Amino acid sequence: MRVALPIVIPLALGTILLAGCAKVASDVRKARPLASLEGSEWGPVETPVKAQFVAFKANGEIIGHGGCNQFFGQYTQEGQTLTIGALASTKKYCADVMQAETAFMKTLQATRKIEATHIALRLYDAKGQQLMQLRRRDWD
Repeated sequence: MRVALPIVIPLALGTILLAGCAKVASDVRKARPLASLEGSEWGPVETPVKAQFVAFKANGEIIGHGGCNQFFGQYTQEGQTLTIGALASTKKYCADVMQAETAFMKTLQATRKIEATHIALRLYDAKGQQLMQLRRRDWD
């Protein structure tokens, strides 16, 4: 038992040190600006409808869920400039979420500028007013 103790202590300290380094590296990555929204999925931070999300796919395709209906359309991103075109959706009626769904989709279409990190996305209108804050849903 005495022989193993000198080996166990350095190994334990090394493991703790490496775990701390991994945490710092992860925190730095989370705060780094995100160059492209392509391949990411986001949900509003403050919303009464938990099912809402928007996903930015390849080739400028956008899809999502407003809380009742699925939607899809096109987007273009050039740096921090984001333009979302007309959104088409399914036509179900859900009395309790229709107002929130309409507001969500209108907010997406009013977006002209973004600030994005790997876990947070802020949407701004043409005047620079913040419209919405979203949190990444596909972050691992």
